[in-house]
Amino acid sequence: MKRLSCFSFVVISLFGSHAFSILTDGSIKNSTDLDFGSLDTKHVDVFRQLLNQETLIRMTLVKNVHALMKDMVSLQQSLVSSESEMSSLKETTTREIAELKKEVRSLKLENNRLSNKVTICNENIESLKENLTMVDVSRRVFETQLLQEKQMFEQNTSGILADIKTEVRYLSITLLDLNEHSLEIDKNIPKLIDNRYELISGRLNESLEAYNAELRSANDKVSLTLTDLQKSQQIITDSLSDHMNNTMEDLQSELKQTQFEQLKLSSSVSSLEVFRLNFTNRQCGASTKVAFTAGITSSDSSWSGSTLVFPKIIFNAGGGYNPTTGMFTAPVDGHYVFFISVQSYDLKEIRMDIVLNGESKVRTMAFDYADKDYFETGVNLVVLRLNQGDKVWIKRYTGIGYYSDSVPITTFSGFLL
Repeated sequence: MKRLSCFSFVVISLFGSHAFSILTDGSIKNSTDLDFGSLDTKHVDVFRQLLNQETLIRMTLVKNVHALMKDMVSLQQSLVSSESEMSSLKETTTREIAELKKEVRSLKLENNRLSNKVTICNENIESLKENLTMVDVSRRVFETQLLQEKQMFEQNTSGILADIKTEVRYLSITLLDLNEHSLEIDKNIPKLIDNRYELISGRLNESLEAYNAELRSANDKVSLTLTDLQKSQQIITDSLSDHMNNTMEDLQSELKQTQFEQLKLSSSVSSLEVFRLNFTNRQCGASTKVAFTAGITSSDSSWSGSTLVFPKIIFNAGGGYNPTTGMFTAPVDGHYVFFISVQSYDLKEIRMDIVLNGESKVRTMAFDYADKDYFETGVNLVVLRLNQGDKVWIKRYTGIGYYSDSVPITTFSGFLL
């Protein structure tokens, strides 16, 4: 492009300095040098017109040459600016290429790092597959053991149910026998009463006959005094009264015996019902009786532990309290009431918390003033909702020592509502 512009400039310069004309046969001639004498007159006008046209063409050509010169200058300037832009673009391109090379190197490093990670991930996947295979094998073994245990449990359960059914049949037979015996007793009671009544009536009649005989003999013995007659009458009356009392006592004892047999029958029925309830509770795996009271039978003036253990069990229905750890474990879900009584030792202070699964719920405080000579007791009570397996215990918050005796003074109690 630069060479083309220089060539054009040279051509234009040549045209500007050595312009030629077709009319002058390529030679530079002025119009004053022309020989008009040799020309015809009629051709003079034509020649003048042609000369004028040539002059106009030259002037137009000069103007075009100047305009072309200006365009060439502007084109040169544009080329210079384009070269500067090209140089700056080249620098920018070089700089960008260097940056791209850096990025390519970093991408290569990243690619290598990712390749290493992919390799590690593949190794981890392989190890995970191995672990999954081992877990699957363990699961199958566990399922096999579980199936065997389930079969053993079903067999044991079937045996227990068979034994229970046998016991129920025996109890049903016993209940039927007791019912028959009760019916027989019910049937025999009126007969026994009638027999006893007839016996008593017979005895009364005999006594009355004897009494009448004695009265007749007494009438025959008019000579006897009224005092002897009264004495005899009193003796007879006492004997009759004793006989009647004995007879009534016999009747009452027989009635009591009959009632006792009926109570035995009722107790047998109730024992069957208790057996059924116990069996139902055993199947459900729950007991509704949960309560305990534990205490401490000796004092400790320097105790500063965390959990206060009450080793003396006074009552522990349901087996929820552990005297070794000092913790109560709820055997069933429900609402529980817990009570604590802690005696301070001499003038020392002790503060204890009732704790549920590590969270303090209520606190006791026992302390004594320096001018007092008696012990202080800290007591508190709390109602808590427990799920099966929740733990409750007594934890020291602050202070030192406690007081108790062989009959516990410092105690811990709880029960299921």
